[in-house]
Amino acid sequence: MLEIKNLYKDLISNSINGVTFELSKGDIGSIECSNEISDMLINLIIGRELPAKGEIHIDQIKNTDYIKKGFNNLGIVLREEGFYDGLTVEGYLKFFQELLGSKVDCKDILMRLGLLDVGSIKVKKLTYQQKKRLSIARERLKDLKILLVQEPIMNMDKDSVKIVLENIQELSDAGVTVICTSISYKDALFIGGRVFTLDDKGFVEIITDPEKVEVENIKEDVVEEGNDKALEKPIYKVEKIPAKVEDKILLFDPTEIDYIESENSISHLNIRGEKFPSSFSLGELEDRLKYFGFFRCHRSYLVNLQRVREIVTWTRNSFSLSLDNKKKTSIPLSKGRLDELKSILNL
Repeated sequence: MLEIKNLYKDLISNSINGVTFELSKGDIGSIECSNEISDMLINLIIGRELPAKGEIHIDQIKNTDYIKKGFNNLGIVLREEGFYDGLTVEGYLKFFQELLGSKVDCKDILMRLGLLDVGSIKVKKLTYQQKKRLSIARERLKDLKILLVQEPIMNMDKDSVKIVLENIQELSDAGVTVICTSISYKDALFIGGRVFTLDDKGFVEIITDPEKVEVENIKEDVVEEGNDKALEKPIYKVEKIPAKVEDKILLFDPTEIDYIESENSISHLNIRGEKFPSSFSLGELEDRLKYFGFFRCHRSYLVNLQRVREIVTWTRNSFSLSLDNKKKTSIPLSKGRLDELKSILNL
């Protein structure tokens, strides 16, 4: 549905260098990138900006030609949008319904976006989260084939995140290709689908299938440990996890750690709302902490199961863990890890 080939564009403080990827009908693509790159990428896709080099095709048609003929098939929800604040929520949708010649039921869309009870309220009185959902509702009036969304779940509460992710999944199930961008790597993981990072160093797809991630670790264990040693009973020992802060080396007890997150190939220990960088890789930490109740819930996350308060189901393909810490942190849970976690917890 969306095909980008060898895309180049210089920006003020960043650049898009040789980006190539393809999303098929019904795919969800989540891209972690800066606001500047996100703005430029969307402007390139919709033809407001021309690339220095490269091609963009939508449904096998050059993007600029597609936009001219099929604008009603393209939805865009920007990070910050202007609204007709004097209109009611329902009036706002009906205005766009008439403008688009849409036959979609406005009340049904309001219900899907959790806005039915504020239909008679003026838009200017809505919260940030409600306005974001209203933007998505507006785009759902179209005969969508592709939807571009900036920051779909940034700074949202649990209920709003669930509503937005459910709508993204519904659209995907209906064959709509959804492309989301976010400055938050964690949000990109929550959104799910195919996850990418994009910066001036390049465009990288993140492998979120845990089975693929574990293959190399298993091979290394077999080679280094040998079959006989691998079958030995585990040895329980006292373990301290080091982290370096400026010129100090801090030693943490595993029970102090809420979870460990890998960002840009650096593992960060999350303890009482603070982050401490570790010199160990996430795989090494997983090995050191496997007898202390830590679980690899995602390619980029290792969680202390003693901190897990709730397993949250956003959609049938999107899950997270809610932690019982001061910030009530939510971290991604890979679908492929769900059954293993349930087995560990005897659920």
